[in-house]
Amino acid sequence: MEHLTGQTPATRSHLGPFDITIGIVGHPTTPDVAWSDKQLQVLKDIGLNTLQLSIAWSWRPAGEVLNLENLDDPALAGEWRRRAGQAERFGFRALAHFGLPMGPQTDATTCIMDPQVRDNYARRLSRFMHDFPSVNDVLIYTYDQLAWLCSEFGDCPRCHGVPLHERLTPFLEAMVDAICAVRPAARLWWEPWELSAGQTYAVTERIRPNHFGLICHSTIAEVQFVNTTDLWFRNLARLAHMRGIPMIGEGFFGGSGEDVAPLTHLPCPRLVHQQLNALHHAPGVVGIKEYYGFVPDHLSVNLRLLSGYLHAPDAPFDELAGLAAEPYGAAVHEQLLQAWELASQAIEFFPWDASWALRRIFELGPHVPYQSIPTASWMTPAWQSNRRGFYLVTDRNQQHPWLLEDVALRARLASSRFADSARLLQEASAKTVLPEDVQRQADQVHAAAQTSLALAEGLFRQIGHG
Repeated sequence: MEHLTGQTPATRSHLGPFDITIGIVGHPTTPDVAWSDKQLQVLKDIGLNTLQLSIAWSWRPAGEVLNLENLDDPALAGEWRRRAGQAERFGFRALAHFGLPMGPQTDATTCIMDPQVRDNYARRLSRFMHDFPSVNDVLIYTYDQLAWLCSEFGDCPRCHGVPLHERLTPFLEAMVDAICAVRPAARLWWEPWELSAGQTYAVTERIRPNHFGLICHSTIAEVQFVNTTDLWFRNLARLAHMRGIPMIGEGFFGGSGEDVAPLTHLPCPRLVHQQLNALHHAPGVVGIKEYYGFVPDHLSVNLRLLSGYLHAPDAPFDELAGLAAEPYGAAVHEQLLQAWELASQAIEFFPWDASWALRRIFELGPHVPYQSIPTASWMTPAWQSNRRGFYLVTDRNQQHPWLLEDVALRARLASSRFADSARLLQEASAKTVLPEDVQRQADQVHAAAQTSLALAEGLFRQIGHG
């Protein structure tokens, strides 16, 4: 497959393991990050070659663009032109990310079988490509946040009885045609959020592959530090490759993520390496995309590992981790490696598969009474099918005591690893040449230890032992 960045191997900034490496300036926890030359230079040095122009998150952090309609605001449109031009000046490709079609605030559902909807978005995308000549490609999602589609089991007279994949395929092809009519070299990337495995396979088998690509969570259960690639992801990548459709895998490669927010500096370089390695070796995957975002000013150990991998993907993990530890000084080298490994183990032991709603648990702190595992299920194809095969709780408010005990035991084990890691980091902060960085790591790992222990103790009290 051709190099999809539009650069030959001789002109790319370095010969890394991926043709496309996509970064985001800022993330939902720290959204107000300046698009400055300094920030972009850090991301360039890491080895990224493409920038997403906004965080593109559900509640529009820092008032950024989420849907195409947001660019009707002249101030946002002007900022995007500035960002796209700045990215071009640094040698980055610029990626626009939208949810479309945008539905009403009441239920966000839109009928893509309505010719007016299809024509409206075709015109909007064509006008966007004309008005933003520095933007290279467009990424859209069609089933999440404010972009929900009719169910074939609902009461829409156009869509009732018509499978979603049969409606989506021609709609996506119309969007491809709209951008390529203005920019023949452009590509429409599609993110199949909230669709079932079967629906994504069906679209991928049917759609016209020219100028179309996939950008996907690393698992059907979305993105986590502890998950690499599951059977759905590998099947989809292989199927896309057979059809000549490029696919990009998403992961958490910095110090934060949707699961661990609001913590921003959890040091778990081995988990970053595992994600990158799994995506690198998945057949058909041509690139990676950070899912949550980066704060370049805070060059975390995870970002140092990412940079090392992009420049030397075949180097052993121990070698890359050692390079990531070098800036902290020889006096703390081994201590930091041990602390980072303990933090990685803690994140692996934590019971993320109990419920999707355990994401962001660390923002609750150590004093919240955890009485149960929150229910987490929504009326989407993915939640009513495949995600039931990953999460232990998707429907019921009451769980069996053995489930609560299982979660408590794993949370307690995670807490002990976090606590051991925090002690090592606290000791290292007094001996390192980067004390502020290591102290921040120590504080955040300690906070994770407290919250994990609070979860465990609350559940043990609920079931009457511990």
